[in-house]
Amino acid sequence: MAKKKQAAGKKAPEKAKKTPVKAKKAPAKAKKTPAPAKKVSKEPKKAPAKTKKTTAEPKKTTTRTKKTYSIVEFSEMTYLTPNGVKEWLKQGKLKGEKDENGNLLVDAASLQLPFMKKLIR
Repeated sequence: MAKKKQAAGKKAPEKAKKTPVKAKKAPAKAKKTPAPAKKVSKEPKKAPAKTKKTTAEPKKTTTRTKKTYSIVEFSEMTYLTPNGVKEWLKQGKLKGEKDENGNLLVDAASLQLPFMKKLIR
């Protein structure tokens, strides 16, 4: 009990006063500087090259310069069936086009594709 008496006689330590925490200020925004002016070339602008005027020629109908094969011809040269050739044309694996009559034609360049080299007879 002696300790209690001594403790009662002593002053209790004061609680530390809480000081408000100051909020940190955001750093000042950098001022935008204007972009440097573009350099102006002192050379005079050149006029566009003049082209010779020629008389208007009638447009020629274009003929196929590429070698093409019909679906059946292409399938006979490869291990693909005609339906397989059509599917590969639709999927974009083979390049081709339609002729005037609407028949599908396969470009001869399709034979040079890496995956086709294994399928040539």
